[in-house]
Amino acid sequence: MRVAIYGSRSDGHANVVLDLFTGAGSEFEPVGLLDDLPQNAERTIGSLGVIGGVAELEALAQEAGIEGVLLGFGAAEGRAEAVAAVRSAGLELPPLVHPASHLAPGASLGDGVQVLPNASVGPGAKLGEGAMVNTGAIVEHDVVLDTGAVVDPGAVLAGRVRVGAGAEIGSGAIVIPDVEVGAGAVVGAGAVVVRTVAAGDTVVGVPARPLRR
Repeated sequence: MRVAIYGSRSDGHANVVLDLFTGAGSEFEPVGLLDDLPQNAERTIGSLGVIGGVAELEALAQEAGIEGVLLGFGAAEGRAEAVAAVRSAGLELPPLVHPASHLAPGASLGDGVQVLPNASVGPGAKLGEGAMVNTGAIVEHDVVLDTGAVVDPGAVLAGRVRVGAGAEIGSGAIVIPDVEVGAGAVVGAGAVVVRTVAAGDTVVGVPARPLRR
């Protein structure tokens, strides 16, 4: 499949995505990078350069034979919108699962999901479109990640946690069982979440508390 990577930082997640599938036998053939900012038009990663932005996807698909898009940025913010834009262009969002991760047979993955090295996804877990489980993170049984939710490296979600669309769980954070993290919320690195996090809130500390507004 000929794919474009939505992201262009050579020192960022776009390079990680390339590393996930580059090599003999890969089903993906990278065509170029997508970046919406004009000031990033000259960016490159290896032999790949920026070929346009998401608004040009339909035309780029015809010109370059692009069949799918891989999300090449690590933040939760903007992932749901990126999924919608790719869908609108009629292109695929293939999932990426690193062979060094653990994926339970009973887990379900939406389109565009990424599971990075040494991550673990338990039975009954449901990962929505564009969600990401980063390096070494643990997503236990029956956890639900809504569209575009991100679990950063080393974070642990215990059983039956729900993470809303576009929410982000920071590196090394822990969320205890049966807790909900609302849409667009941010859990700070190393926080321990023991109660519901409201949509849009940022919580930090042990136990996690909202930042003062």
